[in-house]
Amino acid sequence: MWALAILLVLTILGVSSVQKANMGTKIAGNSMASMMVFQGAESALGKISNNNYINEASQLAAGVKYVVPEAALPNEAVSGGNIKSVGSVMFMSPGPCPVTSSANSTSASCLIYQLEVESRLSGTGARTEHVQGVAITAAPANAYSN
Repeated sequence: MWALAILLVLTILGVSSVQKANMGTKIAGNSMASMMVFQGAESALGKISNNNYINEASQLAAGVKYVVPEAALPNEAVSGGNIKSVGSVMFMSPGPCPVTSSANSTSASCLIYQLEVESRLSGTGARTEHVQGVAITAAPANAYSN
């Protein structure tokens, strides 16, 4: 009788240990997927933050998004699937330039853009959205040109 009771306790401890190990594996997998989509979104932001897409967005009215072509953000193969990113660039408005440590006139005006990226890891629910602002100094209206 005592042997059966001890065997039952050992079985319960063994099952709970296996469940705990499985949960740890799931947590590690989710953490890895989260880090992969984070890096994918940062990579996609770097790809769309070039002047070509900003120039395209500047041709549209303020508040209208320019959707970056899919070819510019191809699927990135990673262990466990593919990261698919989509992005857009939007001209927000002209406005005062952000304060920086560099010499800058207080009357300088900037063109403000918003870059958005969403990345997903196929086969999982991992996804992230990143938004980045870009301020480009605008030439003053009375600037001299040849």
